[in-house]
Amino acid sequence: MSSTSYGYNVRTERLRVVGLPELFAFLILIGVVCWMLFPRDLSSSLRTARLDAVTFSYMQAWLKAKPDDHELRLLMARELILQGNFVAADDQLQIVAADTNGRYDTQIAWLELRRDFTRLMAIDADNRRGTMLEHETLTRLRAIDWAALNSEKRIRFADMALAMGSVDLAVQAYRRLADSAANPSQWHVKAAKVLLAHGRYSESADAYIAAMDARGNYTVRKRYFLAALNALQAGSLHDKALRLAQARERAFYHDKAVLYRLMTLAQAGGNMPLAEHYAVLLLSLPPVEGSR
Repeated sequence: MSSTSYGYNVRTERLRVVGLPELFAFLILIGVVCWMLFPRDLSSSLRTARLDAVTFSYMQAWLKAKPDDHELRLLMARELILQGNFVAADDQLQIVAADTNGRYDTQIAWLELRRDFTRLMAIDADNRRGTMLEHETLTRLRAIDWAALNSEKRIRFADMALAMGSVDLAVQAYRRLADSAANPSQWHVKAAKVLLAHGRYSESADAYIAAMDARGNYTVRKRYFLAALNALQAGSLHDKALRLAQARERAFYHDKAVLYRLMTLAQAGGNMPLAEHYAVLLLSLPPVEGSR
């Protein structure tokens, strides 16, 4: 096809840019790219990814396409809290709360606690005491459903309670952790140390004895027994210390170091007959090899 223009013959052919086969191939390519960017398991991939600007953009895009992926919203809220973006985190939590009819209330409550705790810890220790935020955070902490927490969250709960100075909540958490732990003594010892640091000597001794009873190793049991006696003596609770000594002494009749400790404890408590009792036990033990 041609035409005349200003004395020149101009050939005007309509150029075909893309034919049907090429167009079909191009659409397939677009589909592959989209599948690569938004695979069916993208939500699972995003759950294990570190939240950076790119991942956050992917999360937003995914949630626009799948607004009912509430677990991903909760994950996003958690990461936003860790980054200190509390407003954006609240937006996600509100969406989940509004759309799920209470199904995720325990997860939301935990994240709201994490949010308030993170905000509280960002304040200087001298300025956070007595604030409304501290009160609200403690209220949320006490309201948490312990049974709904996994082991990691239970440990974090105890750490949060301790960081906020709530000794009773922290110790209660350690005791609950001990109830379900393969090695309960470690949690009893944590409770004992916290109680001792706060001047609660009798309770500290009880926790050390609980740790002692949870272990079969003699050396470890001995260490916890002596720690319990030391806690009681530090609190000038000589009567309870001597009662404990008499209740548990049989397990240590062969141990000179423990018997000597019990003898000096009885002397410090003014109980000379008991001190003589331990002295007699000491003298009845065979001499140590090479000490003659």
